[in-house]
Amino acid sequence: MQRITEPPLEQCPVCNGNVERLISKNVGVVFKGSGFYKTDAQQVKEKYRELNKERQKDNQAILDGDIGGFVKQSEATTQKVSEN
Repeated sequence: MQRITEPPLEQCPVCNGNVERLISKNVGVVFKGSGFYKTDAQQVKEKYRELNKERQKDNQAILDGDIGGFVKQSEATTQKVSEN
């Protein structure tokens, strides 16, 4: 086995026979960081559901005709969104 960047071997180091280079698709891949696992996706969904609930509170204040309540609720929601 050798790296793709290494020059191909021309002779087998064990038997000195001719060799051919085979590039295999079976490679080890390491995923680093978040976003690669099912649990990461679930956390994102939960975060957006929480923000959506806050926005629904904003909309309800407008529907109730409570402009002061809407402004207050909207500012609180905007602050929560910027924290996330």
